[in-house]
Amino acid sequence: DLPVVAAGGIGTARAMAAALAAGAAAVRVGTRFLAAREADVHPGYVAALIGASAGDTVLTQAFSVMWPDAPHRGLRSCVAAAEASAADVVGEMDNGGVRMSIPRFGVPCPTTTTTGNVAAMALYAGEAVGAVRAVEPAAAIVRELAEGAERLLRQW
Repeated sequence: DLPVVAAGGIGTARAMAAALAAGAAAVRVGTRFLAAREADVHPGYVAALIGASAGDTVLTQAFSVMWPDAPHRGLRSCVAAAEASAADVVGEMDNGGVRMSIPRFGVPCPTTTTTGNVAAMALYAGEAVGAVRAVEPAAAIVRELAEGAERLLRQW
């Protein structure tokens, strides 16, 4: 009687259909929308997502400055870049019209206003990152997932 929303690893029509077939009332898609045209995501971050696969992600607590003891999944490369950096501050970004420093291992992920060593910032990415192939409008992503899942569910 309680609706369930499935999340985690859902970035393709097949994953969406599987979750719905298993009884989920809805799905939550995360990583795919980082490459939506409407997203305020730094182009370097988007390029890293497009070039990544599920094996390029890691579950970590590395980016814990400002968010202690919070496991998160991100690109393995950003953890390595942050570890290799000697800088206390890896960049800056706008925060409500004010420039804010981003500390090494800080929580903020790079937006279009971010400057600095983007590769050493929190590049969050789930295991569905392999489904991120290009920058697309959000509506196109939703359409692809919904129509594809509907086709698959009719076949099953």
